[in-house]
Amino acid sequence: MRLAARAGIRPLRFGYLLDFRNPAAWPRRWEEIYAESLEFICWCETLGFEIAWLPEHHCTEDGFLAAPLMIAAAVAARTKKLRISTGVALAPFYHPLRLAEDMAALDVLSMGRAELAVGVGYLRSETDAFGIDFKSRGRRTDELLEVVRRLWGGETVTFRGEFFNLEEARISPLPVQKPHIPILIGGLSRPGIRRAARYGSGFIGALDNYSAYREELNAVGRAGAPARFDLVSDMWLLVADDPEAAFEETAPYYHYQISTYAKWHAESDWDMQPMDFEAFKKSGAVRVLTPEAAIEFLRGRLDAAPTMESFCMTVPPGLPLPTFAKYAELFAKKVIPAFR
Repeated sequence: MRLAARAGIRPLRFGYLLDFRNPAAWPRRWEEIYAESLEFICWCETLGFEIAWLPEHHCTEDGFLAAPLMIAAAVAARTKKLRISTGVALAPFYHPLRLAEDMAALDVLSMGRAELAVGVGYLRSETDAFGIDFKSRGRRTDELLEVVRRLWGGETVTFRGEFFNLEEARISPLPVQKPHIPILIGGLSRPGIRRAARYGSGFIGALDNYSAYREELNAVGRAGAPARFDLVSDMWLLVADDPEAAFEETAPYYHYQISTYAKWHAESDWDMQPMDFEAFKKSGAVRVLTPEAAIEFLRGRLDAAPTMESFCMTVPPGLPLPTFAKYAELFAKKVIPAFR
């Protein structure tokens, strides 16, 4: 079952998001988690996965990945073809010159495989920890993106903004990729979608955002421009020959991950409600599909968002990666070939 080629659209890339967490319910040595996670990412490349996603949060109890660019460099040094993306980096906590330099170094180190996906964040606890006004994070992100793009373009930048002031700043070396490293902008609200149309190479979000993204591209005069769209809203997807048994094995770990997000989202206006374990098991929050059903599901997603280039799935924290490996291998053998 092979997907018909779509004119002008590259084959769909698949990859996993790993957050390097160490939940208290399944404690392990940090060195083991980091080593095992890096090994898993490298192994995924050998299976045919084409992108790795590295998210970001700060001041968490379980050590959610706080330094994605550090891990990205380690991935770049261990892989040959895999695209390496933040997923997403929290833009308000970066300085534009430092971010431009670090990402350019990552692009050189990886020989042109770096991608920058950013969002404004939604946790007041994080902005408080960094001493940043929560309400300023959108404006800070806009300034950062403007400066980073100019620096990657080889400009010497003097900039006077509300949050950043730079005097004759420039970077060397420049990124390998031209005109610059891909910038994906994530979000679920209209301002985030508008930001993606204005500053980004593409948008990363939910399928429901696709039409709005196209509208915002039209509004800024980019109707005919490439409109990359990467889907993360369906990241709780698992492929198994026996979906019922697979769900029983993985449910406690997915429940932990989704419950954490729901707790965090209580700080925001996102509609994600906490569930106890029994409610979670009945909720359908995790799609566990056979390979054949997964192919049909993903075809439907591509039909709804024909400029989608990458599809992100997640590995639930706490689940030993050798246990999860059989699901990744099945996906690689039975699903990925249908999209080549």
